[in-house]
Amino acid sequence: MALYVHLVKMTQQGASKIREASSTYETVRKFGESLGCQPINVVACFDDFVAIWDCPNQVAALKRAGCAMSSGNVQLQTLPACKVEDFFKVMSELPR
Repeated sequence: MALYVHLVKMTQQGASKIREASSTYETVRKFGESLGCQPINVVACFDDFVAIWDCPNQVAALKRAGCAMSSGNVQLQTLPACKVEDFFKVMSELPR
């Protein structure tokens, strides 16, 4: 499994439908879970969101992100991520 951080920004269309954001999120969450993705943490930052998902592969992450964007309510920036302990381990293996 691989971690992906999604920086989610509401579009003007999304902001006009803010009352429906919960049902849109549920659709995206269920689709993501059907692909084997699991939400680790999703937080609201006023009208924007930060989501961390654990996905089995890049294709699943791409499909889940595409599902979110296809509503027209949000724009996404996706960042591949790893646990900090894994980062430190990999960096310790670099040549000196």
